Amino acid sequence: MDISEKFKKGAEKHTYQRIDSQYKVDIFLGYNDDGQMSMVITESGKTNNVKSSKYINVSLMKREDGKMALSFDLLEDTYKSVFIIFCKDMISVCEEGGKNKAVEKALIRWKYWKEMFGKKKSDLLDILRIKGLIGELLELKNYFMKNYDESTAINAWMGPLMGHKDFEIDNTWYEVKSITENAVKVDISSLEQLDSADDGYLVIIRLEQTSSVNNKAIDLNSMVLSVSDTIFSPDVREHFMNKLDNAGYTYDEEYNKYCFLYKGTEYYNINNKFPRLTRSNLNQAIGNAQYTILLACISDFREDK
Repeated sequence: MDISEKFKKGAEKHTYQRIDSQYKVDIFLGYNDDGQMSMVITESGKTNNVKSSKYINVSLMKREDGKMALSFDLLEDTYKSVFIIFCKDMISVCEEGGKNKAVEKALIRWKYWKEMFGKKKSDLLDILRIKGLIGELLELKNYFMKNYDESTAINAWMGPLMGHKDFEIDNTWYEVKSITENAVKVDISSLEQLDSADDGYLVIIRLEQTSSVNNKAIDLNSMVLSVSDTIFSPDVREHFMNKLDNAGYTYDEEYNKYCFLYKGTEYYNINNKFPRLTRSNLNQAIGNAQYTILLACISDFREDK
């Protein structure tokens, strides 16, 4: 089901479209009389006190036929893309609950989304962290989401949890580094990043900064939505959003200004012959170390994946 098309059909005359007939719950998408994107769930339920957020107005009313009408109206147009993800999540939650529990499940789920939509603007991530997080999301989408089920892929992503490695899975690990297209070296910021008894991979993501008018540009917000859109389970999607929160990310239109062109990915196998600093090959008096690896000198370790 293409949710965006449902909204497009209702945009001009401020009408609603029911989601496709294969869905058992009565949910309508469109625009309300004030011209705001809106989702309405009309099923049996109980009267409850509900609170709106800064960007979404929520109301729950009893209709003449005895059913409840739970509506979510978007108050801020800059959140349209996130609202679509929100609607997809709510639809899947309601379907799990069925007709008798759809409204109840939606209200429980709203508590989670209310926090996200109601958060005050926090300090933006700096440009290096933005670039690094985009690199991790590219690896998550392009490799892990394609080779593992969605739950396993999200669980493998350890970067937001301050793990020593960005991804850990199947007795191996992946450390992701985002660098410019023509970079000839990569900086290793701690001993732990490439130190492990198990073989792993150094993943080089090449990103070049560009303008927002470039139609091939990607930004942090679009990458988050792109990954979220491939997740079908509400629980896995929530787990993904929680990890983003741990990484310091909250949706903000300011991130749209930091755009990059994706130039490719390289994998280097980290084994016992790979040139790296580890705890075992340093004097115990050294607490930590930062160092640089010249990519031309590790070409023999490069692999295709």
